[in-house]
Amino acid sequence: MSGLTAALANRDATIRRQAWFIAALMVLLLIALVSWRTTATDIIAHVPPDLSRGATLQLGRVTEVPHPNVYGFGFYIWQQVNRWAKDGSKDYGAQIFALQHYLTPSCREQLLQDLQIKAGDAELIQRTRALMEIPGYGYSANRVSNHGNGGWTVLIDAQLIETSRAMPVKDAFVRYPLHVVRYDVDREKNPWGLALNCFGGRHPERIDPHALEVPAEPLPHPAASLPPTLKAPDLPPAPQAPALPQKPAAARAGESKE
Repeated sequence: MSGLTAALANRDATIRRQAWFIAALMVLLLIALVSWRTTATDIIAHVPPDLSRGATLQLGRVTEVPHPNVYGFGFYIWQQVNRWAKDGSKDYGAQIFALQHYLTPSCREQLLQDLQIKAGDAELIQRTRALMEIPGYGYSANRVSNHGNGGWTVLIDAQLIETSRAMPVKDAFVRYPLHVVRYDVDREKNPWGLALNCFGGRHPERIDPHALEVPAEPLPHPAASLPPTLKAPDLPPAPQAPALPQKPAAARAGESKE
């Protein structure tokens, strides 16, 4: 009986250990499931356009957007809005519709109103438009202002060209004060998490073309100044013959009497 009792006690102890081990595994599995559900499945990485000097990337759900990326986003979306390849009466509305996920609702309404005004003034039929960045007037640190509340003002200097039936009708330099805001609404349709809010209450300004003129050729370097002319030293004065000694006055008087 003592052997049977010991075997039963050993069996019960083994069952208890296995039960505790299974319970611990279940707890670990539950922790792993909770961690997996709460782990971010999407990671945002904003890569600056210029990596010649290196860059520090911040990964996560919400990260600070570098100013070059804000500038690049604003210019790209605004350039596409103003791209009418064949006919502005069709292309303008098509571009607004294609870019609607990158525009705030107020900006979209503002563009639609502009579309109606231009259509009423016959400024869209058979008209093409292109927006280009002025060479030498691209991104710089002072062109992006951070408002600190998920909004930026981006100053873009661009050349706006329009043609009507292959005839040029507009060629102007314009400064656009674009307003870019955080707009993390639909990652599938807008992976940037940004949107263009048009001008944020401001207005574009014409730029004087003469203010953008630069010399076609670099100015020549100034010629090196010639060394000062060396002056020959003055010649010493010519030696003069010594003066003859003069006779005393008494001797001259005796000679005159004779």
